[in-house]
Amino acid sequence: MKFVTTFFLLLFSVAVNAQDVSGLWRGRFTSSHPLQLSSNYKYELLLFQEGNKLTGYSYSTLLDGNFYAVCEIKGNLFEGYMVVTETKTIYENPPGDNNNFQTHILFFNADGKEATGDWKQANKRPTQLFEEEGKTFLKKEQDPSKSGLLKILEQKNAVVIAPSVPTQQTAPVEETKFNTDSLKLSARPLNILQTISITADSISIELYDDGLIDGDSVSVFSNSSVLLSKVALTDKGLKQRIAAPLQKEELLISLYAENQGTIPPNTGVLIIRADDRRYEIRFTSDTKQSAAVRIKRQ
Repeated sequence: MKFVTTFFLLLFSVAVNAQDVSGLWRGRFTSSHPLQLSSNYKYELLLFQEGNKLTGYSYSTLLDGNFYAVCEIKGNLFEGYMVVTETKTIYENPPGDNNNFQTHILFFNADGKEATGDWKQANKRPTQLFEEEGKTFLKKEQDPSKSGLLKILEQKNAVVIAPSVPTQQTAPVEETKFNTDSLKLSARPLNILQTISITADSISIELYDDGLIDGDSVSVFSNSSVLLSKVALTDKGLKQRIAAPLQKEELLISLYAENQGTIPPNTGVLIIRADDRRYEIRFTSDTKQSAAVRIKRQ
């Protein structure tokens, strides 16, 4: 069956409870383009998962890795497969404006550690003679040292996500630093405990252990950026002030359990202060999922 038929049939399928597909996937794709039939492209996906919604980054390269493209991706998870689409190029070597984005439909094998399927060009231009498509083959990767994508993100040190529509907002765009902690966060699904709408330019957060002090420690992320790394939870409280998201945008404050203390699971209290209001959120985080709070800027 042709890709386009499969594509539309799958999009109308009903999503079910999401399996865990977050993390790093590595492999390759092929192309049906007449000039690229013998080419074997390397391909990677770094996926962040929130329920059935997927975000993250893709990486494609040919030959020795000197020619590559890194894109933002968005996608959805369905029963037994996922659909991801590249939406914006953030790094490319050599620099250019090709922006040949791909949509991948990837089916999981029995243990969920491999994903194979078809891809199709997502943005064919009117002057383009051939609409590219091909096959994709990926495996879940546990070793971040093998990732070309993570190496590039670390070399660049920061990714600035610019708004797609010009805005009057003058607040600086938050830098997102990438390291192996970002891969660590993506390896666990997020449990969104609460959504908070604010108008303030900044947010104050406080972090405490909940009840008995038993050696719990966590890392705190602002989206994919490490905010606090491997900090112990006590009754003294850890305090941090961060910039609010841009107007009409949002961020996720995630709490990743580094251990479970002497009395599992890892439990704590997150206090958020903004707009002269105080929000107290009790959280539980363990080795299977991370707790998170969504902040929306009105």
